[in-house]
Amino acid sequence: MSSVNGKIREHRSLTIPSSRYAGSETDDTHALTRTPSRDSGDNQGEQPTLNHRLQHTSSILAIALGDEHIYAGTQAGEILVYSLKNYERLAVIDGHRGSVLALTLSTDQSLLLSGAGDRIVNVWHTKPFAQAYCLYSTYDIGDVFCVSYSSLTKTVYLGAQNTTIQWCKLGEPQTKSSTRDRALHPSLRDDPFFDSKGPGGSRTPKPADAHVTPKHATGGQTLEISKENAKHFAHFGYVYCMLLLKEGVQETAGREVLVTGGGDGVVKLWRLDATNGGIQELFTLDDGREEGHSILSITVDGTFLYSGRSGGEVDVWDLETRQLLRNLKAHRDDVLSVCVGGGILFSAAVTGFVRKFDRQYQLKSRFEAHKGRVLAAAFTYAQRRPIFVTGASD
Repeated sequence: MSSVNGKIREHRSLTIPSSRYAGSETDDTHALTRTPSRDSGDNQGEQPTLNHRLQHTSSILAIALGDEHIYAGTQAGEILVYSLKNYERLAVIDGHRGSVLALTLSTDQSLLLSGAGDRIVNVWHTKPFAQAYCLYSTYDIGDVFCVSYSSLTKTVYLGAQNTTIQWCKLGEPQTKSSTRDRALHPSLRDDPFFDSKGPGGSRTPKPADAHVTPKHATGGQTLEISKENAKHFAHFGYVYCMLLLKEGVQETAGREVLVTGGGDGVVKLWRLDATNGGIQELFTLDDGREEGHSILSITVDGTFLYSGRSGGEVDVWDLETRQLLRNLKAHRDDVLSVCVGGGILFSAAVTGFVRKFDRQYQLKSRFEAHKGRVLAAAFTYAQRRPIFVTGASD
């Protein structure tokens, strides 16, 4: 397996002039497909400097940034913990039997949530690092692509491959799985595809360690998500991404709103029930395409929502008017991560390139962050320094 680099790029200034660059990884010369604009930069972009390279033996699929730590989820089911101060690796958490596809922190950063291809969501204490909860669904949900956590209602939300959004309140009476019934718990449940009988009527034997619990995924309370706590066909496609908003939507009067993006090319906003954590659709953001490209990543800055799509596009929505403001043709292939920081919109694609746009959505610069696919990215400030972190398959 090829090694993986988590690259940390430090932006000492986001507006220092630089020379015009040549070439583009897009197929055309226009950054905006709906509003005309030049895609060649304006001599005001800065090429970030590589500050540190963190190497691991497995692809980096998810990144979460705290005030002191970098958390990275790997294809091997591990969660890597690095110091933001000196980039020292502090821990390697063996937490899942499948690829870690999603990471998110609670508001106070005391909890880290991880979702993975093993159909499990783990909730971890961050100080000291230990499992607090293990959540699973009785439905065959497939991969858990995204997770969010409401610190106000202590509710976990997950988006899954089977098009459902599910939720579970922590710290309240739940149906507990203490015996791990084979018909219920994912680690003991037969997979409908891989464990099915072949043409000869026989099944491939499972590896000897198929039911072994990951080393650090022990000691927490196991919770079964109630069948009633599921919104089926939340999207007409996989639920790829989600986040929680605390403001910016007039209809909720300052209460939390869940935002999700799916394989149907639609962004949906959901009202949350403060009592049971349930969701009710508020409105959708749909650009009207008959066959929209999948929404693979989302981020929000104030009242503006940015969505990265398959096909290399980034949409800019106004949450107050629900209007599509811009459609940026940022890359030639899937945009797996978008984030905002320092007045800059960053888009990262499977091409290995990252692009920087200013508040007027003008392209400032582009740079090759990785030789492989950029699978995750995040922005933060550490000791008053702007830090942009990317993880990839190279």
